[in-house]
Amino acid sequence: MHDIRSVLAQQWRRFASRHRRIAQFLTFYAFSLLVTLLQYLMLTFLPEVVYRLTDWCSIPAQLGHIHLGVVDTYVFDYPVTGDATGGMGYFAAFAFTLFVAQCVNFPMQRNVTFKSHGNVWYQIFWYIIAFVAITVVCSVLMGLYVPVCKRFFPPSVYNVLITVINGGVQMVIYFPVYAIIFPEGKPQTVTEKD
Repeated sequence: MHDIRSVLAQQWRRFASRHRRIAQFLTFYAFSLLVTLLQYLMLTFLPEVVYRLTDWCSIPAQLGHIHLGVVDTYVFDYPVTGDATGGMGYFAAFAFTLFVAQCVNFPMQRNVTFKSHGNVWYQIFWYIIAFVAITVVCSVLMGLYVPVCKRFFPPSVYNVLITVINGGVQMVIYFPVYAIIFPEGKPQTVTEKD
């Protein structure tokens, strides 16, 4: 078993040295799937916990109204549904899930995928800006497909669909953004630049 792992590791290193960007994307994709699984698990159980312990699901969370032609939605659209899938309770569970997922994702992408040793505070700053901007864009898109998913699927399937669609859209957007935020290698010193 040890020989198989060392052979696979050696082949991966060889592939990664020849096809750096493809290897980065595959690593990024694997970590993104892991984080998507974490989000799914959290969204499967956390909304129900919030629903049972608080009355937050009875408070509507419809923020950022958008009306463009036939589109009439909210950036964050969580109306009261009478169960754990709506209102401020679901919004809070969803927001907390995203926060935890990003706390797991940031070090994996920075340190393993992109092997970046840049200024961590600078990278956190830009990561947060990218996260907020991409979350708002994805939330607007969710305003279009969430009502359809809620109408036609039970909560367990609905959570899978929302997680996969939202995660897929985010992966397409995040990879090039991460390549900018997390430059590879060690930061250059003043003497190295000369």
